[in-house]
Amino acid sequence: MRRYIFLFVGLTILLTCLKFADAKILFGDKINIEQPLYEEVIALGDEIFLTNSLQKEFVGVARKIFAETDIKKDFIGVGIKLDFTGKAEQDIVLIGNTIEANGISNKSMTVFGKNIQLNMLVANNLKASAENIEITGNVGAKTTLWGKNISVSGQYNDMQIYGNEIIFKPDTIIKGDLTYNSPEKQDLSHINIKGNVVWSEPFSERIKTKTPIEKLKKLYLFFSLLFPVLIMFFFFPNLFKQTTYTSGQKYIQSFISGLFLIIPTLIAIPIIFITIIGAPLGLIVTTSFLSAIYISRVFPSIFLGRIIFYKVQDSSWVWILAIFIGIFLFTTISLHPTAKILLNLLSIPAGFGALFWGRMGLVKRLKKEGIL
Repeated sequence: MRRYIFLFVGLTILLTCLKFADAKILFGDKINIEQPLYEEVIALGDEIFLTNSLQKEFVGVARKIFAETDIKKDFIGVGIKLDFTGKAEQDIVLIGNTIEANGISNKSMTVFGKNIQLNMLVANNLKASAENIEITGNVGAKTTLWGKNISVSGQYNDMQIYGNEIIFKPDTIIKGDLTYNSPEKQDLSHINIKGNVVWSEPFSERIKTKTPIEKLKKLYLFFSLLFPVLIMFFFFPNLFKQTTYTSGQKYIQSFISGLFLIIPTLIAIPIIFITIIGAPLGLIVTTSFLSAIYISRVFPSIFLGRIIFYKVQDSSWVWILAIFIGIFLFTTISLHPTAKILLNLLSIPAGFGALFWGRMGLVKRLKKEGIL
């Protein structure tokens, strides 16, 4: 009951605000504002064309907004394509895919998009974020730009830029400090900078520099094998032990059978995708096959690790230690590119064949006992 009371009160307040608010709300596929308006304007449509002056705020949401106006308050536009020309006595906010703006903002300007072209005089702060930014401006306070490809010309006070490729045109004047983040340090001798210049690499580049990437790759290879193998050992210990012993004690048999199983499977997978049942079955077979291939390659190495403790009675801790040793041997040898290829060629068929024979043996026992 209480939530219905809150809903009723909220709806009443909303309707009251709409009744007494000094606002004009426009809906339609194509909205043309050709006459001066003296109230706040909220426009929602497919295309909005604003070609006259406004005395109060404007909020427009549309696929395309074309505004040529002199507005006394804030201008807010959201759309796929925005084209603003004119003057705003207060803030300008533009959000969209492709944005072009030419004119004056006597307060601040904020622009978010994919492709931005600005030719603006901004009294206070300017903030812009896009993949591609081309800006010619005169900004009285701070300018902050985030982007991939940024081209700058004009006069600015303090400026802060984050970009992959930054181009400063020769007519650029920076009266304050310039702080920029880019993969490479820029040659700024062709522009006029009166304050301090601070350059730093992007955060991602600094991480790459400070982080031992190669060591992390080695650890990733080790743990990416360790976790699925341990899961298999804890959930299917008998299958795991049987497969490990088979891959080592019957290596030749396992290798040959695994090779003759892998090749037909690789041929069958594309055929499955083009059958009537098609993609779902193909995805299931592919995922299962790749998972089996991935984990099969370590069974011979784990067998070698278990041989080290051949005099020690079977226990979970002995097998866990053998798993660590076997995977460590495999990943260490795999650090050499040529040895990695050879090791995988020798290990994958043997492990895959051993896994197959273990399942075939289980099926025979289940049939013998009348379960299947």
